[in-house]
Order: sequence, then C-alpha cells, then structure tokens
Amino acid sequence: MKTGMQPLAPRARGWGVALLLAGSVTWAQAQAVLRVAMAPETTAAEQATRFEPLGQFLEARFKMRVKWVPVASEAFAVRALINREADLVWLNGLSYVQASVRAKDRVVPLVQREEDQKARSVFIARTALAGSIKKLPDLKGRTLSLGPTASTAENLMPRSALLAARLKPETDLKLVLAANAEAVVMAVASGKAEAGALGLETWDRMVAGKQVDPAAVKVVFTTPAYTDHTWAVLADMPDGTRKAIAGGMLVLEAVKGGRDVLKSQRAHRFTETKDAAYASVRAAAEQTEQLR
Repeated sequence: MKTGMQPLAPRARGWGVALLLAGSVTWAQAQAVLRVAMAPETTAAEQATRFEPLGQFLEARFKMRVKWVPVASEAFAVRALINREADLVWLNGLSYVQASVRAKDRVVPLVQREEDQKARSVFIARTALAGSIKKLPDLKGRTLSLGPTASTAENLMPRSALLAARLKPETDLKLVLAANAEAVVMAVASGKAEAGALGLETWDRMVAGKQVDPAAVKVVFTTPAYTDHTWAVLADMPDGTRKAIAGGMLVLEAVKGGRDVLKSQRAHRFTETKDAAYASVRAAAEQTEQLR
C-alpha cells in the first residue's frame, strides 16, 4: 500500500534533529504503525503516489510501518482523525477549523508548508471581459465558477471576499460549482463562466505548466492573505510523539532524501503552526455559516 504525509522546515533544527534521532526509538516501541490520511486533491491513487516519498522517509527514520489511509473527501479526512482511524491527517484550513469545533478543540495543528502561511485566492476572468471587471462589485449579475464548498482557496475565502464587497453569492451572482481548481479555470477559459476563483498557488502552477494562457485569462482581484492547510493530530497524542513527527518534518531539507519529499509535497520547507494562525479562516467559516 502506498504511504503519504507532509514535512516542515529548519526552524526547529535544534531540537528537531535530536528528537528525530533519539525520539524515534521510544516512538517505535510505543506504536507499531503510523496511519496517515489526506483528502485527495485529484484521485486517491494520484494522491497516494504523491505521498509515497514521505511515507518511505518516515518509515526509514522511525523504523516503523507507515500506513496510507485513503479517504474520499475533506469530510472523511476529518472523520478519520476524530474517530481515530488515522493518526496524522492533512487538512485544508476550513476542514481544520471545522474539525476543531466538532472535536471541541481536541484537534491540534502540527506543521504546515511555508507556502500556506500566506495563502491567497484570486478571481480570474477572460481578458475580453477583464476591462469591465476591475473590482468585485463588477461581478454582480455575472456567472462565477467556484470550487467545491469544502475548499478553502476555491470557495470559502472567495465567498468571504464577495461578502466583504457587499455581494451575496447566492443571489447577486450565478454560481457554477466546479470539481476542482483546474475545472474552475477551464470554465472561465471556455466561456462557461464569466469569472472564477481559485488559490493563487494553483493558478501560478497552472501558468508555469502552460495549462492556462495568461494572455487569454487574467487575474482581476487577489484576496488578503490567510493561512491554509496543516498536518493535524489529536491533542492526546503523546507530546514526545508529536515533537518527533514535527521535528522530522522541520529538518527535511537538511537530511538525505528530504528534498525529494519536499518536492513531492510542493513545499519549499515546512514550519510550525498554531491554532491562532487560522483566525481569518475561522472568521470566514463563521461568516458563511460553515462552522457546524
């Protein structure tokens, strides 16, 4: 079975390396299997393949089996963590704050990609329309493509931005929900939607990969920064185990094979994260009535 999980960066290099080496023995003695889950951004098979390098890294470092737990959605990822079907779970910002509420603060954010510290969403439109869509209120009455309601970057934060611009998404616009960020871009490029919203990181990756022509489709608005994604665990996981996991991920760029893991995770490095970092996502979820 394929494995999967996510790393961090050299901030905790001091205690990280020590715990990675010294803590691995006690952890392995206490727990034979580390179960890792993450909601698929594409297909479950592709996601498992993406996380294979990390699973191999963890197995080698901690001398224990790492089991990939496939889940079908963000909701199932949250459920797997709360129901103790997985020990370490990758959640987007919205799923994390929802899990925190559902589990009455028993869910703890552990580490995140450095890129997720200042995530942003962008609104895009075909260049032919961009001249008449210069600010969000200009979208009133138009067709807008958003990603799944469980997405922080493709749905929650764009909705929050629309509300801040005094637009009611369900009544002031004609919404077209897409399966993912790539489908949002395709809806705009094909004319199915006049505008769309997705994460800036995904937009930049698609432009770099020539999946979209920036001359034909352009960014018309960028949201304020927010914190997205985290590797999360339950609060009752032993403190030593938590520090061992985080320590190993924080020093990935400095250890053998670590850069391959970071590349597979689309991460420059991993950093520590705290619950307070998700305040803007929590506020947006409350604003859009998604904290339940």
